[in-house]
Amino acid sequence: MADVVLDANAVGQVITYVAPGFLARAGYRARYPAPDRPPGEVLIVSVVASLPLVALLGALLPGEQQASQLGYVALLLGLGLTLGYITALVRGRPRTKKLLGKIDYRSEPEGSIYSQTLRHMSDEGTVVIELKDGRRIWGCPRNGPQSKDDGIAELYLTYPKAKSGDGEWVDAGAGLIVPLAEVSTIVLDEEPTGAPTM
Repeated sequence: MADVVLDANAVGQVITYVAPGFLARAGYRARYPAPDRPPGEVLIVSVVASLPLVALLGALLPGEQQASQLGYVALLLGLGLTLGYITALVRGRPRTKKLLGKIDYRSEPEGSIYSQTLRHMSDEGTVVIELKDGRRIWGCPRNGPQSKDDGIAELYLTYPKAKSGDGEWVDAGAGLIVPLAEVSTIVLDEEPTGAPTM
């Protein structure tokens, strides 16, 4: 059996058909983080996304393009990253979600309930958190988990207040980190998802 030998041009061709799709995926995930996927799945998605990008540039640019041409490679990679991010922006628009809902596709692009709701609240939006032990906390949500497996298991509140024993809200510092494992419920003072009001 003969050894497979790849020269620089062959390696460039392989990268040309993987890297643009990989960067398109990275551009999308910059807007909507998600847990890591198996390497084989990432490779397949990268190749599938790269093929139309390579074909598009091949049709638009004059002459034959080579993986060793710096301008072509830079344009191809930049296009992949930009299109991935633009796709994420379009995917997150309420109209796009509504259109996809009409064909019964209701999967949200955001990877956590925090990203789907609390992240979209206005700067003045507040929440009341009831902990499992019955204590209540009030504040403005500012940060939390972006995806299911990103390792963040806390919610950060600014201007926090806690209910005292006599039922009054008292200041609890400038910021408060609440472990989500201790949370029973979170009540929002506004509806940030665009759902119709009743």
